[in-house]
Amino acid sequence: MNHTYASKFLVPALLGLLAPVALRAQTTPADTTTLRNRTQRLSGVEVIGGATPTRKTELSAEATASPASVTLVGRDYVAKQAVNSYGDLLRPLAGVNVSNYQLGGVAYGIQLRGYTVVEHARDVAFSIDGALQNQGSSLSANGYADLNPLIPETVRRVEVVRGPFSPFYGDHALGGVIRFDTEDRLNSSVTLSGGTFGQARGLGILGFGKPESPVGGYVAVAATRTDGFRDNSKDKSLNGLAKLSFKMPGGTASLRVQAYADNHNSASYLKRADIDADRVDRRDAVNGTDGGSTRQQNAVFNYQGSDLASYFSATLYAQHHDFIRFRDGGTGQRQTRDNRVWGGGDVRYTRLTKLGSLPAQVAAGLSFRTDDIEGTRFSTVARQQVKQDRERDITTSTPSAYAQLQVRPIEQLKLTASARYDRLYYHVRVGANDVAALANTRVKSHPDIFSPKVGAAFSFTPTLSVFANAARGFKSPDGFAELPVNPDLSVSKLASYEVGLSADDASGRLHGVLAAYQSNQTNEVQIDPLGQLKNFGRTRRQGVEAEARVRLVENVDGPTVFGNYTYLKARLRNGADATEYVTDTPQYLGTLGLDWTFGSSSSLPHRLTLSVYDQLIGPKYLNSDGSLESKAFTRLAGKLIYTRTSWAGFRVYVESSFYPGSGALDEVSFLSGPDILTSAQARATVTGGIKVPF
Repeated sequence: MNHTYASKFLVPALLGLLAPVALRAQTTPADTTTLRNRTQRLSGVEVIGGATPTRKTELSAEATASPASVTLVGRDYVAKQAVNSYGDLLRPLAGVNVSNYQLGGVAYGIQLRGYTVVEHARDVAFSIDGALQNQGSSLSANGYADLNPLIPETVRRVEVVRGPFSPFYGDHALGGVIRFDTEDRLNSSVTLSGGTFGQARGLGILGFGKPESPVGGYVAVAATRTDGFRDNSKDKSLNGLAKLSFKMPGGTASLRVQAYADNHNSASYLKRADIDADRVDRRDAVNGTDGGSTRQQNAVFNYQGSDLASYFSATLYAQHHDFIRFRDGGTGQRQTRDNRVWGGGDVRYTRLTKLGSLPAQVAAGLSFRTDDIEGTRFSTVARQQVKQDRERDITTSTPSAYAQLQVRPIEQLKLTASARYDRLYYHVRVGANDVAALANTRVKSHPDIFSPKVGAAFSFTPTLSVFANAARGFKSPDGFAELPVNPDLSVSKLASYEVGLSADDASGRLHGVLAAYQSNQTNEVQIDPLGQLKNFGRTRRQGVEAEARVRLVENVDGPTVFGNYTYLKARLRNGADATEYVTDTPQYLGTLGLDWTFGSSSSLPHRLTLSVYDQLIGPKYLNSDGSLESKAFTRLAGKLIYTRTSWAGFRVYVESSFYPGSGALDEVSFLSGPDILTSAQARATVTGGIKVPF
């Protein structure tokens, strides 16, 4: 597949999938309460209110009801993916690009809406059960997001909101928001798997409490190890999670606690020219002592009121993350350590009401987060410290307030207006062992930002809607790298504009989104994986995104085809005569795939579920004048699952991924000085496993 083929065939094909089902829909939509609570059975998994999109003109605080481009997938989707890591959950979704650096426990690059893919997902806001995951003022990247502790088998739903429209998220939500929610209850099971390059994994889940019981939950323990494709890439982790759900006055609540430990080696980045000229092998390691460790502990409390006409919701969380990394960038090894504790919460009140005589919904809330960060860097030899050159302690606090008003003047039209106010408090202390020549050894900074957002949605039918929005987002300054040099630095602002078409059938047979957007950012700053600072100044991104998923028959297990396509222009806007490009962002993305369960419509006791997709990732500009580009490549992935209808929860599966051509070298590709660096993927991986309920 090439770019011409994708632009001429894939987008019309997606629209062709959308049109017939959308135009056939004639039913009247259920009210909000029904939509939030209905039960849907998908491939033997019962999903209650988790993966059913809400109509764009409903008065609801659900993300899918907002006038923005949103994708929502549930437990059914998670179970069908070929998943060796959390990044594989996101790869098939529209507009999402994932780079696996093959660096052990280091966070992936995850990209939305043209933001860089080489900075550990810094420009997408992430949350797990409402607990914010981005690490501002990190040595790795301002907004570093490590989701390695996520256990895919516990995920209930994944929600992707593209762009900065959601008022419930603030800092780092430039490309958008990705939220993971975990199940409140799971059945007991044991899963064992293994595969190529020494992969081995065991997962035990012990569930307790009957479905109708007011108290229940589960304990999950996962142990993983792999030798890795490249030399010096061994990785071991142990992950324990316990979740308790229970009733409280006026609603339900849950408490989740987790402890995660990872020790990994790291092969680091090689020069692409050396690989192409056979001076090094793609599996070679730069330094046999590179690697690191992660220790994380977290606790999250959630409360949700049961009266959807008027309810409170609350999230409280605390997290400790200690990340140590030894890395040789070609000039000697360094140790960086980011040891931080953060905590916060969000309290929100949502009410269905009237604005005059018009139906309306109001949601208003307060949120708060505080981080205490210790950042250090040493010159090392074989992991032995030689000299310290960075010592900075940073405390940040961010109180925020937000409100959203939705009004429905007529049944087919909904207007949305929201706003968010954030104030960022920094206290930066540069230690005596920090060798940087800084005039500011103590910095206090208090930038703030007001973020208005407006939107509208109009439904032609219960299935088909159009929407538009304008929204402001922002990026905080980096307390580690930027504020000690420029104490008066303010936030970087993003202005985003979007129009689109959305289709969601109440039966679950159809989902589709077509959206076009433009965003303009002030003072965009990036730091590449080797720590080099880039100040791009003003930037502009323009793009088109299309996605569709259509089940071809009424049976929920029948063949389903899906696809998406994204086209992007990302430019610098600083008055230069020549066109200059934002680097490290693919010019287009495309996916085509198929899900199909065989044996589901007969009395046969055996069932096979096949899920396959082919993803195309376009070239990236590696420098701003466009003279250097990475190559376009494709990635194939698939999973085959065997189940027995008489043994609920039992499954045997095999999954695989494959990079044709030179794609295994092209997923990670960026410029450092005069050299293009890469971290090679395995051309093919195969994993098999068995899940046994008890």
